[in-house]
Amino acid sequence: MPVYEQGYESYTGRRCSRKARWFPLFLEEVTPFLKKRRFLFLLLLALIPWIYGVALTFLHTQLGAAGALKGFVRKLPVVNEKLVASLLGNGYEIFLLFIVVIWVGAGLVARDRRDKTLELFLSRALGSFQYLWAKGAALGFFLLLLSLVPVLVLVTFQVGLTGEAGWLLIHFRVLWGTLLYTLLGPGTIVLFVLAISSLARSPRTAGLTFIGVVFLSDVACGVIFDITREHAVWFFSVAKELSMLADRCLGAPVPSFMAINGLWTVLFFVLLAVGSGAVLTRRFSGRGVLR
Repeated sequence: MPVYEQGYESYTGRRCSRKARWFPLFLEEVTPFLKKRRFLFLLLLALIPWIYGVALTFLHTQLGAAGALKGFVRKLPVVNEKLVASLLGNGYEIFLLFIVVIWVGAGLVARDRRDKTLELFLSRALGSFQYLWAKGAALGFFLLLLSLVPVLVLVTFQVGLTGEAGWLLIHFRVLWGTLLYTLLGPGTIVLFVLAISSLARSPRTAGLTFIGVVFLSDVACGVIFDITREHAVWFFSVAKELSMLADRCLGAPVPSFMAINGLWTVLFFVLLAVGSGAVLTRRFSGRGVLR
């Protein structure tokens, strides 16, 4: 039974520790999406590029020595930092990541404001931080399935099929670069959509706001770049900044048409995280109930 439907009945369930009181709310957010076939199909679509990476590993390790296919396999990309950066930062993957963000994140706080259950959550033992942590962790769980988890699976296949543990030492940047990308990129997007959702009373309004900020900014930057040919305009495009962040974190070359200083890319996500955190702090400050 959801928390907000329990009313004044005596609670007969298991009492959670103080540190784990956010977990039931996290499960309430995650479980419904795991039961939606359309949502699971979307996650499978997002895994297609990573299946391509696993297939490359299989071809190089199992068929690379075959006489008939040797020349063909040699022309295929190998699993390294450049390939992982292209899988993380390609337009297809980022587009599906934004769809997941809108689908899951738009109603995280807005839905509770609309149903007037936010005060009920925050008036109980669940504090503002634990509430936001549960909501953010629910969205972050799905974003991890699109970023860090596929890379770990790809690396496991690479080391397992080649039998060369030294590959991991040579290409260790694949792991720490992906972790850094996940924290700075998708992690900041989680804060951003939480801030937008806390400002709206309708998930639809929050979703449309996110679409306007993300997609329209990318279109506007593209138009301005075509006119001015100035690379700095991409600083205001969330999608392009995510793509550049993947390349910077993994040491891959950035496309020349949007190559700006890597420090500006990091600064973009730092400013976005600080701004989103300031909005959330303002909205949840005071007595612990959203004003």
